[in-house]
Amino acid sequence: MKPHIRACRTLSVVAAAVAALSLGGCDMWKSESSAQAPAKIEMAKSNPVEMAPKPVAPPAVDENKALAGKVKSALGADPALKMLAIDAGASDGVVTLYGTANTKKNRDKAGKVASGVPGVKSVKNELVIVAGS
Repeated sequence: MKPHIRACRTLSVVAAAVAALSLGGCDMWKSESSAQAPAKIEMAKSNPVEMAPKPVAPPAVDENKALAGKVKSALGADPALKMLAIDAGASDGVVTLYGTANTKKNRDKAGKVASGVPGVKSVKNELVIVAGS
């Protein structure tokens, strides 16, 4: 035989061996992953709590901000007060009103509306009377 024919036959045999080994490896990989899948499914069936997502705790509610928001809503609901620049802050049930009022009557009315909101213990009325506000 000529040397190049022997090299071609050897190369063919080596190529066939590599192909057979690589195909055998694919079959083995498939069988391993398919064997693991039922195990994971069985684990999920037997212990669904472990597989379930953990609940996320709701963010903490700031009581002071919530109370101040309720007071602002009450002031905004009053037709005479909704056009005024009034802000509210709260600390442990004590509400402080900031901003301006156009008359003493509206300043006092804002204090009464704020004190009528559930959860308000007292009101500090810091509104300044400014004509045209």
